[in-house]
Amino acid sequence: MTVTALPAKLAGEPLSDREAVADICYASFAALDHGDEQLLRSVVTPDIHTFIANKTNNSADELKANVFDHVGTKLDTVHYLTNMRVSVDTPTTARVTFVAQAVHCRSGKGNEPGPNKYTTGAHYLCSAVKADGVWRLKDMESNHVWSEGDRAVMKGA
Repeated sequence: MTVTALPAKLAGEPLSDREAVADICYASFAALDHGDEQLLRSVVTPDIHTFIANKTNNSADELKANVFDHVGTKLDTVHYLTNMRVSVDTPTTARVTFVAQAVHCRSGKGNEPGPNKYTTGAHYLCSAVKADGVWRLKDMESNHVWSEGDRAVMKGA
């Protein structure tokens, strides 16, 4: 059996607004885990603002260059999102909070013991907007509250 990552547009019944906002959060991190730039761009606005791990990006292009091109392509990662709460404030705006744990591994070294992993835990605050019937992340900010392992993993060492 061949399994492929899910596409940006999911099959089946349409999602509710609350489900769709949660899904774009999950998809943004799945894009990193699968190295899927198309998925990432499908769930963020072109002018997305992010403040993640004390680094700012002010567009989808900056996010791609500064985060995706490193974390999404040079590391093996698994991101776990939990405790998600979504508030659909108007028909076109929403806010979401969640907790994320991220395991970053040197490419191909995740099963080896030693200094090959860097794991973090963070709280996220996000906003989303709906345009042309599609929800996208507009702002994403993290507060990293703990980390464990070899931080040098993040530099691709």
